[in-house]
Amino acid sequence: MAFYAKMVVSGVLLIWLSLTGCSVQAARITIPDSFEFLALDGQAVSGSLLSHQAQLELPEGKRQITLRYKDVIIDPDLGYEAVINSKPFVVSLDAKPGVHYRLAPEPAAFEDKQAYAKNPQVTISSELEPKPKLVETGDVKTSSRMQPVAVKTEAQADKLPKDAGERLRYWWLKADQDTRQSFMSWIVSQ
Repeated sequence: MAFYAKMVVSGVLLIWLSLTGCSVQAARITIPDSFEFLALDGQAVSGSLLSHQAQLELPEGKRQITLRYKDVIIDPDLGYEAVINSKPFVVSLDAKPGVHYRLAPEPAAFEDKQAYAKNPQVTISSELEPKPKLVETGDVKTSSRMQPVAVKTEAQADKLPKDAGERLRYWWLKADQDTRQSFMSWIVSQ
């Protein structure tokens, strides 16, 4: 008799979980390889220096997503590959539970990648709105909800991360553009 009671309780629990699981499923946003997540609602998004995080789960409600555009192009003046980065920018999104959003560069603006890096424009689509919709991007400094995104402050420099990957990320974020380009050239030559 106890066996059947456990089966009934297990069945009821599975049905309850499947019903409630559908209503509380998180939203998510996917970005192309040429973008990187920096923060969600002012909190740094952890990621790997050498691998791309293409998707991010979003709690329901109004969200502030900080991104950066970065790409490798053939520099027309120099004739070799160059890394281009945009300044961090913020996209606001009212996330609905269970919806999969897709962020993409605005096609017309994306034709000139160097100009695009100076003024990134993005579209967002979803199952609710399949036609890509141009969204306004904001500067990180002008967004009142954003907190500075930093790995460590100078005062904490003696407390460097123990993990080698985290140390690489720490120094990468501290490096200027020329140092990053030199490092990327060195990686390619290895």
